[in-house]
Amino acid sequence: MQKLNLVIFLIMVSVSVRAQQTASTGQHDSSDSIKTVKSEQAEQAALMFPRLRQLSITHEENGFGTIRSKMDGKELFEGRFRSSRTSINFNMPVLQRQNNTLVISAGAINQFYDLSEIQSFDPQTPIFDGETNMQMISTGLTYVRTAKVFGKSATFAASGGLLFNNDFSRNQISFTGIASINLIQRENTRLSVGGVLLLNPASPVPFFITANYYHKFKGLDMDLMVDLPYRVALRKKMTKKTSLTFFNELGGTNSFFDLKNSTPTISDQKLTLSSLEIKSGLMAEYRLSKKAVISLSAGGNYMVNSRIRESNSKPDDYFVENKHKPVPFVQVGFSLLPFWKGLNL
Repeated sequence: MQKLNLVIFLIMVSVSVRAQQTASTGQHDSSDSIKTVKSEQAEQAALMFPRLRQLSITHEENGFGTIRSKMDGKELFEGRFRSSRTSINFNMPVLQRQNNTLVISAGAINQFYDLSEIQSFDPQTPIFDGETNMQMISTGLTYVRTAKVFGKSATFAASGGLLFNNDFSRNQISFTGIASINLIQRENTRLSVGGVLLLNPASPVPFFITANYYHKFKGLDMDLMVDLPYRVALRKKMTKKTSLTFFNELGGTNSFFDLKNSTPTISDQKLTLSSLEIKSGLMAEYRLSKKAVISLSAGGNYMVNSRIRESNSKPDDYFVENKHKPVPFVQVGFSLLPFWKGLNL
């Protein structure tokens, strides 16, 4: 969930800067013409940056892989692990005034974990085969402002988010701030750099640098997108309605967790599972209509780290650390491109 908010944020920064440039170059056109250009710009950006789409529904299945866990540095168990994730996300602009934009977002997620073929190593904390389902809901409010800094287009954004489980017994608050400046703005090439302030109990670092680079190879009709530290992607338009994207993504998940099925001895604790993963693969997309898109992605998923901690603990204060082997994954999705008239970034 945290990754989603951050990615939407980064994309909004990129799109806002480009839209500001488009409006300034077309300042002698009519107001309707500028709105049309902005709408087309937002639509094209949403095709290249799926997280900008106003509605998205995805389901991801990961294959079985080996998991080995330690608790407080001691071997805990080894076995087979499988996960799946279903997500629904919606973003709606509620205010658009010159250089200011306000967007509300809402989402729901169901995460499924399956442990099997368990070999437990600690007799005092036995681990058993089991399945876990966790449902969560997120809400957020994002404010974006574009301006000129030293003659360059810049974007400043602030976002607050709330994550809670389905019975509202647990919650988590986060804040994200971004400042980005556009260094290069050409017809086929764009570059912006910035910084991100992330106040989140699951974030390993409170601040990091970002860079967003885009280049269109016109002769090949291909788009290169480098959004550090999030992803590197190469998108090829195959036909008017279809495209293929090779991608390498860094992402993370942070979810409330319950071990009552597989670890009864510590089931009374309120726990959080945080993970960092790298996905590499190919995504095929098809436009069902002007605004509707379906997708199919497949590739490999490598879990860089997976840690369990008490909910109020800091990210480094985890007591269970899991090691995973890379597994194959497949994901299907349905999404809608920007359709709300307020979304004229």
